[in-house]
Amino acid sequence: MSNIAAIAEPRNTPTSAINTPDITVKAREVFGIDVDLEIPAFSVRTEHVPEIDPAYQFDKETTLA
Repeated sequence: MSNIAAIAEPRNTPTSAINTPDITVKAREVFGIDVDLEIPAFSVRTEHVPEIDPAYQFDKETTLA
């Protein structure tokens, strides 16, 4: 299982389970934007980590601003 799949799995994990992002993910793979950026991410979903919306489209100029 990849880190991306693990992030997408819903869990009833309390907020206190993880305080700060503990992994990095590639923006190109996770968000489909054509940039070479690694982004801090959470490996465990809590109530503060939303579900991935596959329909959402990033605007490259706004994202990189």
